[in-house]
Amino acid sequence: MKRKAAAYNNKAGSTSVQSSKKPVENHKVIAKFEWRTKVNSPVVEDAIDKFTRHLISEWVTDLWYSRLTPDKEGPEELVQIINGVLGEISGRMRNINLIDFLIRFSVSFFDCGFSLFQIVI
Repeated sequence: MKRKAAAYNNKAGSTSVQSSKKPVENHKVIAKFEWRTKVNSPVVEDAIDKFTRHLISEWVTDLWYSRLTPDKEGPEELVQIINGVLGEISGRMRNINLIDFLIRFSVSFFDCGFSLFQIVI
């Protein structure tokens, strides 16, 4: 399998493929820290990163991924994807008007409770 990969990488056409990948890798480096700007809190950023890395380490890398391949880039990309999702959620949660949300939620909750109470009686 390693010989096939080495033969594939030594082909003349593979240099153009590798050169086209370099801008993508630079984009990955930029996107790697993009989620931190959405969170904008060093304590929360560290907590999210530690949580995600522990989660991936326990449930992916140690459980099954390391038995399939010694590759370390797959779990790292998964960590970055999950961090990006949590960063996006954090950014959106920051834009929520909490008072308006709680008022609408409590009114609909009590309305539902009253209508259920009327059905029982």
